[in-house]
Amino acid sequence: MSTKTTDKQEAIEFAKATYNRILHAQATGKALTQGTRFDICSNKMLEAQKSRVERGELSKMAHDNDIYILNKRILPEFGAMELASISYATLQDFVGKIGADLAPSSIQRHLGIVYKVMEYALHRQLLLALPNFPTIKKKDEPRGWFPDAQYRALIARATELVGTSAKVQTTEAGPPRTLKFTADLPKMIQFMVNSFIRPTDLKNMQHIHVEIVRSEQVYLRLTLPKSKSKDAPIVTMAEAVTVYEQLKSTYAEESLAEPDDYVFMPQYRNRDTALRELQHQFNYLLDDLGFKTGPQGEARTIYSLRHTSIMYRLLDGDKIDLLTLARNARTSVEMIERFYASKLTGEQNIDMIQSDRRNPKVKAHLPTLNLEAPDTAAPALSIVDGTLQLAKAPAKKGAASATISKSRSARASK
Repeated sequence: MSTKTTDKQEAIEFAKATYNRILHAQATGKALTQGTRFDICSNKMLEAQKSRVERGELSKMAHDNDIYILNKRILPEFGAMELASISYATLQDFVGKIGADLAPSSIQRHLGIVYKVMEYALHRQLLLALPNFPTIKKKDEPRGWFPDAQYRALIARATELVGTSAKVQTTEAGPPRTLKFTADLPKMIQFMVNSFIRPTDLKNMQHIHVEIVRSEQVYLRLTLPKSKSKDAPIVTMAEAVTVYEQLKSTYAEESLAEPDDYVFMPQYRNRDTALRELQHQFNYLLDDLGFKTGPQGEARTIYSLRHTSIMYRLLDGDKIDLLTLARNARTSVEMIERFYASKLTGEQNIDMIQSDRRNPKVKAHLPTLNLEAPDTAAPALSIVDGTLQLAKAPAKKGAASATISKSRSARASK
């Protein structure tokens, strides 16, 4: 840095003033580089993040969601501000503005994106320190899922709708559109409940990712693209094999069942569009049956089919441990305990996902309690060393005992 002077005393004064500015910047977190506006830095952060998407380190959907949230709420608030001027108080004011419309998890998401922008600036020496961020207390909300009777009703009504159409409003603006119901709808419901997959897996799954295994147990081995940073293969219930073979046979007649073809809605090469079409069909179905919310007011979406899959294993599995279930569902034991096991009032023990694979007498389909047995006493359930333990409660005099019956999917297809 030049003082632009030959006078010694002026140079000394200039150096002192510069040093004082540096000390002040360090104390307040202000950047030494001028022009570090939030919007400029956010654009650079997104450029760097796009490179991560291209390398496969981040999903395109997550990147697009960041762009959407930045444009909708964050940039209108912080865009013209200098990064160094954003303080705890500024962030707290922002939380106050968006808190009335958003759930705690969404507020955390917004603050997380602000943090990413400021962390990007910090790593590039555009900011000397990060401000403290407000702590948002998040309450675990129950995950919406479908009890046995509702699951069977979904499949029955979805099957009735196949081949029909309806006028629906799929966007806030614009005229209604014609929604056509395809055979993918009932098959998707059965497949997701018997395979633990996420909706994003529906749009990405190709036949090359699916392997039918017929041994002592019958199941699909799904080697799907990475989701939620997990890439371990998923094994399914036996009913998923039947659904997959039926769907593949249907699309083979249209020459859409080659290894690189997609399993669901293969006629759509734009896979985001394919998933949206399935979501629109399923949302209509939920409205039609009055299943949009659960008994505790929890919202239900296409994602609720995955939650249903996990809940059925917790309720009906034979000694399935939480670690086995979590790994197969590409999630964590913590998530299983927080959002699923902790909500159980008690039904059955848990064992392996399809019981003992070495025992040929064990059925390879999804068992369920006979929910029609009257006045069955509810067993008590507790978690011991990561496994649910069952304490049998005596049934009322004259009451029928709970029995294990056919798979939910098999019963639903009748």
